[in-house]
Amino acid sequence: MRIFKENLKTKVLVFALLIGLPLQMCTPGGGDDCNCGPITGAYFDIQGMEMTQYKKTGDDTFEQMEENEVVDYSDYKSLLIAYDVDFISQRPKHNRMPSFSLVPGAYACSCRQNGDAGSKFEKLSNLTVITINDFDMNHRANDTLNDIMIVEGAYFEEDQYLQDYLANDTLNVQFPFIRLKVDRKPTLNENYKIRVKVELSTGEVYEKVSETIKLQ
Repeated sequence: MRIFKENLKTKVLVFALLIGLPLQMCTPGGGDDCNCGPITGAYFDIQGMEMTQYKKTGDDTFEQMEENEVVDYSDYKSLLIAYDVDFISQRPKHNRMPSFSLVPGAYACSCRQNGDAGSKFEKLSNLTVITINDFDMNHRANDTLNDIMIVEGAYFEEDQYLQDYLANDTLNVQFPFIRLKVDRKPTLNENYKIRVKVELSTGEVYEKVSETIKLQ
């Protein structure tokens, strides 16, 4: 079992992003007093994607699931789509990440992080989720599940159904990941396996098939 807290890549791409809190604090402008190290690039460029299923292990903890693992729907977290990215070295006009302080009256801000200004060029043109197996009476094998997929909000964003998310999303891709959760458990086949196709405004198309989990 690959435990969430033991996986460094997962920590970086998932845990900090799931919780959505800046993990480094500094004075405004990221001066020497912050001890903020240099970054490779403020923007990112999507080169591919990986997909991982997660289940809940507590109120704020999650664990990566294995192929064919059984999980009750109430304990299922979501599918994480983590983009493979290159970082682009260019200064953004502003830092979109929120600042906060745990000490009243103290100056505080987030240290700059690689890619924290989002994608420089790419917008999400479309995202399609196809079920591999019969899901329910309305969603047979090779049908789309877009109408019952929820995009879990990142940072302070609210959850949205995928169709609404696609209609409302007009910005460049803001985060190097997206999390999808089906809003119900399957009734015809507990083997939950999906194909996800991501289409970007640049003409790039990425497609992956998830591992099978048994969603009960």
